[in-house]
Amino acid sequence: MQDRGRVIDKTHLSCEQAEERGFLHRDYIAHCLRWSHVVKHLGVKNKYKTAQILDIGCGKETPLIKTLYTMRMTPEVYIGIDYNNPPRPSEHPIHKKIYDKMGGGNFDLIWNWDASTKNSFKNLGFTPSLITCFEVLEHVIPEKVLGIIKNIKSVSDGDTDIFISTPCFNGKAAANHINEMTYDFMKDLMQEYFIVEDHWGTFASQKDIEPMITGDDLQHAYEELKSYYDSNFLSVIFAPLFPSKSRNCIWHLKMI
Repeated sequence: MQDRGRVIDKTHLSCEQAEERGFLHRDYIAHCLRWSHVVKHLGVKNKYKTAQILDIGCGKETPLIKTLYTMRMTPEVYIGIDYNNPPRPSEHPIHKKIYDKMGGGNFDLIWNWDASTKNSFKNLGFTPSLITCFEVLEHVIPEKVLGIIKNIKSVSDGDTDIFISTPCFNGKAAANHINEMTYDFMKDLMQEYFIVEDHWGTFASQKDIEPMITGDDLQHAYEELKSYYDSNFLSVIFAPLFPSKSRNCIWHLKMI
């Protein structure tokens, strides 16, 4: 679904701005939980200590590496790439602290970079142990989706853990999304190029998941949580249980 002739949408989701407003929409909550999921993954057997990370669509605020740094889980290598222009150094002085902590050359941010261009990652100089591509594919046309996926494969091996998240098209896409794909299409696409280790919904609409909540215990838990949380929090709490009914999914992938 191409929108108004654009091939890449440069929308930037600012969690810092959302925090200033004092309201966290389900999109923002889901973003934070994606990063914490990766942190959880890297915490198993202290994998973060030797982790070599490629973060595709790292964002101007680079939340993944900042989360790892804050949790004192600095990886061995972190390369973040993004199509946006770089932030002013004064906006994110924490980058200097991370740079110093990681020994300089092991931390790099590459801006104005099209991750779909053939051989885009050819000169990275390392095989990532972990690749993230969060909320990127819906912002590029289908040809570039395939380019990104093929580039991910080109720098991965059997030990690489790949995490990709993107919305699931349900008939109505966000205005800034050029190319939302259905859950079934995305599932087939991921299975064509990778082994799907697991996948989870990241947020879901209540109308879609309420019919799926069966069994006395689960229904009771849902009603109790619903009495306290608003729809934004409910949408992320139950979404992992029902990925096929969610509005957004995260996929944990390995090489075939």
